[in-house]
Amino acid sequence: MGNQKNNFYFVLYLVSVIAGLLLTLLATWGDLEAAFYGFDRVGGVRMSSLSCPILMSDTETSTFSIKLSNSLDRNLAPSIKTDISMPGAPISAYESVLLLPGESKKLEWQIGPENIDLDRFIFVRAWSYAAYPQPDREGTCGIIIHPFGISGATITWALVIVSLLGTGISLYKMKQAGSLEGSGMRTSRYNLLAILMLVGLINSFIGIWLVGVLILAVSLLVGVISAGFSVKL
Repeated sequence: MGNQKNNFYFVLYLVSVIAGLLLTLLATWGDLEAAFYGFDRVGGVRMSSLSCPILMSDTETSTFSIKLSNSLDRNLAPSIKTDISMPGAPISAYESVLLLPGESKKLEWQIGPENIDLDRFIFVRAWSYAAYPQPDREGTCGIIIHPFGISGATITWALVIVSLLGTGISLYKMKQAGSLEGSGMRTSRYNLLAILMLVGLINSFIGIWLVGVLILAVSLLVGVISAGFSVKL
């Protein structure tokens, strides 16, 4: 009975870590594709406030947004350009925003099935023109389109909840049962994969694809080494 419980929690751990890394993979894939999509490149400072869904269904309508802030003691009036993918060429839109001293504004734009390109992506680029002393800012993101008929947000948060709860519960139960005792290397590998998964989840919402690639590569390496070590044992 004890071995069955240990096996159950080990499987729960694997499923939970894989769920978290799967979300990291999807977010990284979309943003990596967006970085090399056919948008004009000007080379501004990274726009960290650009926020996009990670997943959407092929019939879903959603939004992406940016947040602009004015920390100065005078008005700012930055101009914003957005480029959104289309089956042919991206569509562009321009608007100016007035920011009073200390004011912040969130701007949103709608995206939907008409913006799908390359069969499974929606790509977005946002550009904030320089308004002294703020420099030009640029951000891109890619949304993965899935065919399952439920909202992308539902899948995204399901993966987040499964990965966090499952990993926490399984590690706690395995430690409580003593299955991690007497094997410092095993415990370290389990903890390292859990940490990598957590960092990957956080980065999925931040949208730095290079960090995502690094996390996935290290996770794969740790997984391969762990599997090889287990086979030898």
